[in-house]
Amino acid sequence: MLGAGLLSLLAWWAVRRVGVAYARAVVAPRPGALTRIHSSTDTTVTLEADRRTLHRGQFGLWFGSAGHAVVGPAKAHDRTTGTVTRELLTVSGDLASARRGHWTAHVHPDPASLRRCHREIGLEVAGGTAPAWLIEPSEPGRPAPVWAIHIHGLNTTRVTVLRSVPATDALGIPSLVVSFRGDGEAPDAPGGVSALGQTEWEDVEAAIAYALDHQAQRIVLVGWSLGGAIALQLAERSVHRAAIDRLVLVGPVTDWRAAIRHTAVDQGVAGWAAPLAIRALGDRRMSARAGLPEPIVFDRLDWVRPGRLAVPALVIHSDGDRVVPFSSSVMFAMANPQLVRLVELPPAEHGWEYNVDPAAFNRAIIDFLQAPRDG
Repeated sequence: MLGAGLLSLLAWWAVRRVGVAYARAVVAPRPGALTRIHSSTDTTVTLEADRRTLHRGQFGLWFGSAGHAVVGPAKAHDRTTGTVTRELLTVSGDLASARRGHWTAHVHPDPASLRRCHREIGLEVAGGTAPAWLIEPSEPGRPAPVWAIHIHGLNTTRVTVLRSVPATDALGIPSLVVSFRGDGEAPDAPGGVSALGQTEWEDVEAAIAYALDHQAQRIVLVGWSLGGAIALQLAERSVHRAAIDRLVLVGPVTDWRAAIRHTAVDQGVAGWAAPLAIRALGDRRMSARAGLPEPIVFDRLDWVRPGRLAVPALVIHSDGDRVVPFSSSVMFAMANPQLVRLVELPPAEHGWEYNVDPAAFNRAIIDFLQAPRDG
């Protein structure tokens, strides 16, 4: 029989392995599952019904090598066949022959779909060049004193945040839609994993420098999810922080510990796994096993504590978020009552607030950016 000491050692080893494995899942999430496409017509598409495809709002459906469709409201839900039929708004590609696709929030597949003058630029960052889209407002022609920099989240790319460009465009604000290390477009991240904003902010700082070199005087950072955490880091640590005028944060991660616990609950992970992952990510040896070149300093990424925020911030969030708890945004607002405006939109999955109510989403951003600086 195994001795008590050996059993204890094995248990300790197993616990460490679980912590490292879940920590790895946090910083290197896998692509989402494919959605089965049953059939389509000129006006509808019938899909496998699940929580995502039954969600209210407008969404994107990627299929084939580069096909994309914008899908509207549900028309019928057949519980017998397990399918949902939704309105088909636009299609690019051969949807009729597609059998599986990626269900996403990407209602704008590329900047050309915004019908604005745009071009791709390269920003020099550590390890190489990070591509970015420069999108001119609908009425260009004169220097704009304010520029917006749109920052995407974890496990996605800059196409995700094209949804916030129409709101800043409505105010005549040029937009830089950026990439950063590890997102598949910018240079690879050390270890091939996300540092949860702890280092990625340095890449986005190059976008601020570019804007300031091209006659921008003030910067609005529009951060989605992890992009919100990056925006907050920039507002505190960037050498250009004096030029950062306001933050627009969509479902932002203001407390990574809370987000990791919240996601674990939704995924049905054992309650003790999230604390182990948090501990592993903050430990030098265990974080290295998860792929990180240095441990995560969670206190540095904790924005629900008072006294850190120095610029006005708009937070757009929903209590339907299964990844980032809405309570974190509430606590962030409570910690900064003079600076944070919290707008709660109808229940939506993580980062889907725009998809559920684009008019309210745009209006919240426009009203915030139009308000007096001390308002």
